[in-house]
Amino acid sequence: MSNFKTELGFEECWSNNEKGSSVRSPAAGGFPKDQSEADGQGDAVSGNKSAGFSASGGAGQAKSQATSISAADKARLARVVRGAPEVMVKVSKPAKMDKHGNPIRVNRQTEGTRVSAHLEYISRNGKLELENNLGDVLTGKAATEGLFAEWMQSHDEDRANGLASDRTRITTSIVFSMPGNINASAVKDAVRALAAQEFGGRHDYVMALHTDTKHPHVHLTVRTVGHDGIKLNLRKADLQHLRDTFAGKLRQRGIEAESTPRSARGVTRRGERTPVYKIRQRGEVVAVDKAKRREVQRDVSDHGGRLPDHAWDSAIVERRNRVMNTYSAAAAVLARSTDPEDRELARATERFAAGLTDVTTERAVLAREVSVEQAASRTGIDPVRSDNSDHAHDRDTGQEAPDRGNRPERRR
Repeated sequence: MSNFKTELGFEECWSNNEKGSSVRSPAAGGFPKDQSEADGQGDAVSGNKSAGFSASGGAGQAKSQATSISAADKARLARVVRGAPEVMVKVSKPAKMDKHGNPIRVNRQTEGTRVSAHLEYISRNGKLELENNLGDVLTGKAATEGLFAEWMQSHDEDRANGLASDRTRITTSIVFSMPGNINASAVKDAVRALAAQEFGGRHDYVMALHTDTKHPHVHLTVRTVGHDGIKLNLRKADLQHLRDTFAGKLRQRGIEAESTPRSARGVTRRGERTPVYKIRQRGEVVAVDKAKRREVQRDVSDHGGRLPDHAWDSAIVERRNRVMNTYSAAAAVLARSTDPEDRELARATERFAAGLTDVTTERAVLAREVSVEQAASRTGIDPVRSDNSDHAHDRDTGQEAPDRGNRPERRR
């Protein structure tokens, strides 16, 4: 009997599993491909190239072929099932409308105004330190204004050399954050290491630590046009790469952190965009909420009182099933181990997988509310609307399903 072992793959869980999801080449302004050194400790994102496994999982492997789980995947699985805090990385998109509701036309003047205001904001009008790519600390309003003047001069030189146009964004703004009480200095140190690794020698940048909100976070502002003339243009895969790297840098500094996709944690609905979140925090009515409700009401009305299925509904269910099958197969492999810690992780993984059956989308929640309201209007009973959890930021509820054998079904 052969002792050949194949590593169980976690591609369905750890990756976004989309076509073209690999980060772009340096020639396109992205990051080097196949860069797996996320934390320098052999605990990087799984880069398994071995085949995955079917729904039958590890238990269905041929007797002559054993299945194992890599140390990196095992460590990551343990963090996921115990609910390790997830890092947040987002690119702040420039406003498209001014405060009067007029469209903002991108040109040198409007970009200069935007960048000046942004540098004033992240430095709190010169009250907070800015740290640049050379490690220099800039303090005070005069230093912030000097940085702005320097970047505008570089931008004008890029325009003169044909490396930028009037419509080129001068800067790209990235925010790095972690939930919960966390050492703010460690967060800044992790971002400093990440910036040096990913942008050092290619782009000018400054960073600022903010601790005056619920969660400490770092604003990293990168000059879009690099020293080699290549423009930074971050895409979804690049953001995941930055999340993976940020989480690794935090773990290097003794802070438990993860960077899994939402589907790996059983989260169906996306977190809110920052402008919407801020409007809601002020207690104001969010226009997008009304638009979503009207769309659902129209769909329900046009389809005989039920919400029509869309392609993405089936895709969500199918992916969730694949994720649950992956965890079930991992639990089967770990349960056969002679290591008590592996067997305990197997039990934790089984419990975690059992709690992933809810695939209710935001549209389904709204449709349910619409149905309740319509029924109440017919009976004359005033409905009591439940809190809409869709308005909360992305988080894992950790709820368990009563039956481990359940699999997600479409919610209408």
